[in-house]
Amino acid sequence: QGSVSAIQLAHAGRKASTYRPSDGDGAVPVESGGWTNVVAPSAIPFASNYPMPQALTQDGIEATVRAFVEAARRAREAGFRVLEIHAAHGYLISEFLSPLANHRTDEYGGSFENRIRLLMEVVSAIRRSWPEGSPLFVRISATDWVEGGWTVDESVELARSLKNSGVDLIDCSSGGNAPPTNIPVGPGYQTPF
Repeated sequence: QGSVSAIQLAHAGRKASTYRPSDGDGAVPVESGGWTNVVAPSAIPFASNYPMPQALTQDGIEATVRAFVEAARRAREAGFRVLEIHAAHGYLISEFLSPLANHRTDEYGGSFENRIRLLMEVVSAIRRSWPEGSPLFVRISATDWVEGGWTVDESVELARSLKNSGVDLIDCSSGGNAPPTNIPVGPGYQTPF
């Protein structure tokens, strides 16, 4: 029918090693298969019943960028022609973007430019090898819905930077960097983003 396959690449970050929603809530204990190597920008758990993550080192950040590039290569070899980088919902890249999860004091934390650095490095590295004419999307949480978190204005600035880096589409969602908040869920509530 002329359609092509798309794939989304993600890293769970501090939300890793948790139960499927149908099986419970919070961290899976190590004795039940839970992980001891959950990572995040900072050693801040998502919630009190989630794993305590380890702050990614510089080597860990570089390995993460390489892992995204390798996953994109495997996706292309498997026949995928559209790729989306998941940088939303409080997963690893979204955690780096949000001041709620990112308390780093190095070049990956603090300022807006520093907090977007990991995503920009992933996009740049993938764009170099992802074929021209094959769309590259990025999914973001346009707001954390929490005072002091990621904002719509920051999302607009990020979208400008991503466009300049060769991203073809920004897929807007919201939330996920803080436990349930006062999100005005209802028909079309994401549409303004």
